Amino acid sequence: MKKLLLFTVFVLRAGAAEPDAAQVRGLVEAARKAWAVPGVGLGIVRDDKTIYLAGHGVKEMGKPDVLTAHSTFQIASTTKAFTSAAIAMLVDEGKMDWDDPVRKHLDYFRLADPHADALVTIRDILSHRTGLPRHDVLWGKTGFGREDLIRRMAFAKATAPFRSLYQYQNLMFTSAGEAAGKASGLGWDAFVQQRIFAPLGMKDSATQYVEMMRGSDMAIPHLKRVEKVSVSQWGNYDNIGGAGCIAASVADLSRWLQMQLAGGVFEGRRMVSEKNLSETHAPQMVNRLVSPTRELQPDYTQTTYGMGWTINHYRGEMLVMHSGVLNGFRALVTMVPRLKLGFVVLANLGGTNLNEALTNTLLDEYLGLPKVRDWNAHMLSVVKRNEETEAREKREKEEARKKDTRPSLPLSAYVGLYHEAAYGEVKVLLEDGKLKMEWARFQGEMEHWQYDTWRVKEGGSLNNAMANFQLDEKGVVSRLSLLGQSFSRK
Repeated sequence: MKKLLLFTVFVLRAGAAEPDAAQVRGLVEAARKAWAVPGVGLGIVRDDKTIYLAGHGVKEMGKPDVLTAHSTFQIASTTKAFTSAAIAMLVDEGKMDWDDPVRKHLDYFRLADPHADALVTIRDILSHRTGLPRHDVLWGKTGFGREDLIRRMAFAKATAPFRSLYQYQNLMFTSAGEAAGKASGLGWDAFVQQRIFAPLGMKDSATQYVEMMRGSDMAIPHLKRVEKVSVSQWGNYDNIGGAGCIAASVADLSRWLQMQLAGGVFEGRRMVSEKNLSETHAPQMVNRLVSPTRELQPDYTQTTYGMGWTINHYRGEMLVMHSGVLNGFRALVTMVPRLKLGFVVLANLGGTNLNEALTNTLLDEYLGLPKVRDWNAHMLSVVKRNEETEAREKREKEEARKKDTRPSLPLSAYVGLYHEAAYGEVKVLLEDGKLKMEWARFQGEMEHWQYDTWRVKEGGSLNNAMANFQLDEKGVVSRLSLLGQSFSRK
């Protein structure tokens, strides 16, 4: 019986016809309509050739300019694979090794955990196993530079033992990029430009904001808030470097995929050895399948992380892929190594799951798999349930608020400077009878919530953050709890 079942699956796959361009366009438009996304770029690569390449929809909602295959998007964390590929090239040249101590190439790199600090390698920071959680608020629009951010990691608190757990951590990839830049003698940005973009003919791509702003064919980011889609602006994320600062088009990323699927060769020229490129695709850490991924992707049987790539198993097929989320853009790059098949899906709406839904739909078509579900409908239903849960939790938080309470002390008693080693200084001021908070580039009014807790009304990354003041045994304010950190009063 088992042999018959395997044979049936083989026939289904072998006998299935690939969708033609008109069918693919129809699938993209159906997804774009279902998810209300202004513009979608799609590239499909097979056997070292780009077999589909197009922009769908518009660059900006309400304007007629159509999206093209050369329209640039910020590709966010799909940048990480460029960093690991750059290191693979340097390993080929003997300038780096996967298991080099990070400080061999970046002398100011430190971690707060003494055990991790003594042992941490390039492989560790590329596979999210340092024990550090995300700490993303440190880099998002704070204005802290790359070296400053990396130096702050010497004080950032870990939440798991070293090498014990996969925990996604952007600033470790920033560190990896800077280490590669030092080892190459060029800097990360120049190395990526000279050794990856130029040989691949990626003429639409850039690593720095000033270069991106020179472009004439740019997708405009959009954000969705309470069922309303609004236009956003490109952000300057130069400080995140090798973790997520690249902008590119589907035309360029299709060339990137051709090289990846060909084992490091592009148009007959070897750019990186197959051995070291394959190492970036090899599982390094188990990544537990948890909600909402398990709900969104019920056909994933296991998932691991390589170095700049996630390895998922979908309906019996191994996928090497990575997603990206940043400032009103979504990106997803997916490879099916066995078939030398790849997809690039870029969308100019933040928070959407169109990329995953469309990729799964295309996988079912190209793999010749039975259509077990409508991926747009399925993922939209999961998103709706999650939004309802979030709204309920927000209501419950409001209902649990202890109304009509007062602060323990006069407002002036909370004014001062508060310090945390990695996050720096928070300044609390009293203006017009209200507390105000300043941190990095953020400023916000503080709305009294209950007792000695305030809610920050900043309008940006810190909006609705809770700030709780703690009193010592003498009744004097001594600490401020904010952003998951404890700041001591100076």
